[in-house]
Amino acid sequence: MTPRMKIEIVTLFPDYFDSVISQSIIARGQNKRLFEIRIIDLREYTLDKHRTADDKPFGGGGGMVLKVEPLAACLRDLGYERTSREGEKIILTSAAGKTFTQPIAVTCSLCTRLTVICGHYLGVDERLLSLFEIDEVSIGDYVLTGGEPAAAVILDAVTRLIPGVLGNFESALTDSHVEIGLGPPVYTRPEEYKDLRVPDELLSGNHREIERFRRLQALKKTYNNRPELLERLDLDDSDKEYLKTLEKKDNENK
Repeated sequence: MTPRMKIEIVTLFPDYFDSVISQSIIARGQNKRLFEIRIIDLREYTLDKHRTADDKPFGGGGGMVLKVEPLAACLRDLGYERTSREGEKIILTSAAGKTFTQPIAVTCSLCTRLTVICGHYLGVDERLLSLFEIDEVSIGDYVLTGGEPAAAVILDAVTRLIPGVLGNFESALTDSHVEIGLGPPVYTRPEEYKDLRVPDELLSGNHREIERFRRLQALKKTYNNRPELLERLDLDDSDKEYLKTLEKKDNENK
């Protein structure tokens, strides 16, 4: 069985991914041949005996920059040209990139090939971005010691969306951020714990009532935790009315 998707991770620290790809859902997905992951050591493409992959930036200043030669040699060896073929995508983890979101994860999961370059230091030589079609992506507004943790996050977010990876694919379709909003609070057995009960609506057996309750609770969580996401949601009149009641309560409590 040919894997539906090929994933390559280009890194200075290949050992970092030993546990990432050998456990949990990612390991099961590989074992089921739903995707194939290859970890590539960038230093294998360096040009000197010291396997130098970085150098000081022109113009001075602190820090180091990943060299263009080994990165370009690696991508060419993988078969990439200036323009990626249909179904192929190259991602560079970068603090200067656009924020990695659920829609980007979905787009990546539909590819037949995804190559992730782990950024490091001050970044990569800008000329690499002129030689290849590369999307710069950041997983958040904070600084990491390297791009490996970011690549692991992207790998997890993307592979779980491939049909057959999760035991229940419906859980992926109802995740937080699928509609660019947060998911509702969730509960499981027992029904009561230390005088705290599961909401009656979830125990009613009325699927329409349950669906509406979850929708409102998701809106409430988004309103409280990530209100900026509300502008992106497709809200009906009853949604908007509910949000007005939340805002009114907030104003009353101030």
